[in-house]
Amino acid sequence: MNDLPSLRALHYFKQAAQFESFSSAADSLNVTHSAVSHQIKNLEGWLGTVLFNRTAGRVYLTADGVRLKACCDQVFSEIEKTCHQMRHRREHHLTIACSASFLAQWLLPRISRFSLQHPQITLSFQTQTDISLLTNQRADVLIKSDHHVTHEEFEATLIGSDFIGPVCAPGVCGTLSSPPDFTSLPLLHARTKINAWQEWANVTGARGDFSAGKHFDNLMLAIQAAKTGLGFSMTPKMLVKKELAEGSLLAPAGFCKADRATAMLVSHLRSDEPEIRVFRDWIQEEAETEQ
Repeated sequence: MNDLPSLRALHYFKQAAQFESFSSAADSLNVTHSAVSHQIKNLEGWLGTVLFNRTAGRVYLTADGVRLKACCDQVFSEIEKTCHQMRHRREHHLTIACSASFLAQWLLPRISRFSLQHPQITLSFQTQTDISLLTNQRADVLIKSDHHVTHEEFEATLIGSDFIGPVCAPGVCGTLSSPPDFTSLPLLHARTKINAWQEWANVTGARGDFSAGKHFDNLMLAIQAAKTGLGFSMTPKMLVKKELAEGSLLAPAGFCKADRATAMLVSHLRSDEPEIRVFRDWIQEEAETEQ
């Protein structure tokens, strides 16, 4: 006796249960409404129970339907993760998730060196930093700045402590008093680091309201705005070392150590995969070069 129903029937059920609609499930599967209905009727017959209550053109999950949906969600998720992992291993693919500012200011200027050393690895980039990218296997490694870089589920590789300070274009810096009162100056804010100015004030003891000024979607845009002379951006030193060396940006108040660090996170279960291992080793070398 076959102890498992049709995989296709379970797949159709999962989609119908997600939407609680046979029509929406049919659209997502690119099949007809009757095909979905037929598979679910067969599944209900095989199980000997009703999975959906059908009322006035609507369908609702029964208690057994809710139970089976939870099981299907978990099992299909595991299948998707495993297939994704195996496919990417075969293709030597690595997906890196990090902020847009870290990607543009730190990683992209260096990544050609990694590609030259490992031309067989195809790289993809995502400008997001949510930890769910790792748990859902939508990214292989995650690089982010945080107050807590250690996590039980993930291996953390320190890239560097965050030293932050206000930066501006040379023309703007020439008008400063000593010591500068930044509350009276044009401030630039990144929505991805909305508390950065207050964080700096807490460390340095600066007083006042630092909420005024122009706001940008991310720190990369705030840095570019500072370079054009629009004001002062609160920025980690590691992201603007090139601009500071060239003189396109100045740091009139220097930098102070913030209560955060930038690290690369990877699942403990995947830390020994070849692509992840060589990228971790490379980024550690790059970080140590800057110390």
